[in-house]
Amino acid sequence: MKIQVVGVNHIEAPLSVRERVAIAPPVLVDAYQSRDRIRHEEGTVVLSTCNRTEIYVAGDVELADVLTWWERMVGVNRGEFSDALYWWEGMEAARHLFGVAAGIDSMVLGETQILGQVKDAYQIAQEYGVAGQLHRIFQYALKVGKRSHSETEVGRNALSLGYAVVELAKKVFGSVQDRSALIIGAGETAQLVARHLSAQGLKSLTILNRTDRLGARLAQEIGVLTVDWAQLESAMARADIVVSCTSAPGFLVTREMAARTLKRNPHQFRFFFDLAVPRDIDPTVADLSRSVFVYDIDDVTRVVDANLQKRRREVFKVDRIIQEEVVQFQDEVGAGQVGSVIRSLRDKAETIRQEELAKAMVRLPNLSEDERRVVADTTRLILNKFLNDAMVSMRSWGQDEQKGSSYIAAIRELFRLTDEDAAAMTRDTHVALPGK
Repeated sequence: MKIQVVGVNHIEAPLSVRERVAIAPPVLVDAYQSRDRIRHEEGTVVLSTCNRTEIYVAGDVELADVLTWWERMVGVNRGEFSDALYWWEGMEAARHLFGVAAGIDSMVLGETQILGQVKDAYQIAQEYGVAGQLHRIFQYALKVGKRSHSETEVGRNALSLGYAVVELAKKVFGSVQDRSALIIGAGETAQLVARHLSAQGLKSLTILNRTDRLGARLAQEIGVLTVDWAQLESAMARADIVVSCTSAPGFLVTREMAARTLKRNPHQFRFFFDLAVPRDIDPTVADLSRSVFVYDIDDVTRVVDANLQKRRREVFKVDRIIQEEVVQFQDEVGAGQVGSVIRSLRDKAETIRQEELAKAMVRLPNLSEDERRVVADTTRLILNKFLNDAMVSMRSWGQDEQKGSSYIAAIRELFRLTDEDAAAMTRDTHVALPGK
């Protein structure tokens, strides 16, 4: 089974290229349903996300034909993205897919979203009946992804500001489910943090922004509260966690303002996360009480960087899982090829034995039943002994893909084992002996 993959990703191709060659779902469905397929392909799966577009094919397929198919789908000449292409075949294609499913080939190391995208791509190909001989490699890929995230910590620890805020708060609170949070701002960073905090099941989450329209839109999107800018101090007084990320030119939360809000409950733990540049929160707010913690963008970024290093240390464990599964997949594919040619060779030899034995029995009509049985058993024993050493050697070929494929091809050519012969030989080829 010949497998190859050709694609572009965030490493090799800028966004301006990736977005032009991405294969949108409607286009993919049309391509899967079209009779204008890749020549000689025996399975196709397309994986197209914001960071990669990859075409996996099985069969005796030429790369040029795959690229022609891709060109037709997206309407972009290959010359405009050929410099960003990568191409793998055989077990290197399998290794690449397994790494993609495990998240170690992603822009965000160890992300889990890509595993779902790989699964969706495979299932869509199945739905339209085009996955073909790629079934097993994608089943292995999904297994690798699941093992990588269950047996290693490559997908754990925060790698975004939103996750880092939650992680830092949990170090003191343990859980943030019974806590209240206030987010000041409604820009991109505020949106990310709001979504992460909202997913934690907080007691309450409030959005406050100078522009009521933007704040209300964000609050409505994630289903939380919003308050007017004039209520900043009262909203801070009710919050255990305050996250500020605006583009204001100076401090929005001064030391004096924070001191007033803390008077209501001076011993309550308060977290202030200042994700703005320039800063929104006066850093001396941290001096007001031992129960007050102030983190700026550098503090949170250091947490993200430290977590990234932790994930990187897990990559070698993922690589080991990938290698284990590549070897197992290789053995399975190799065993399938070797097993097929062994069966074909043995069946052809047995067919010849029975045909020649039947001819001999016609010329020896006076043999008794026992004598006929002895002759038949002797010819079978000779055949088995002759083939035994060859069979032992052939079973080891599955361990070496390149050598195995060339040896198998040579055996098929030497003994003229065509696919049609192999199919015919798997049927009952018993020839009755005359006189029985």
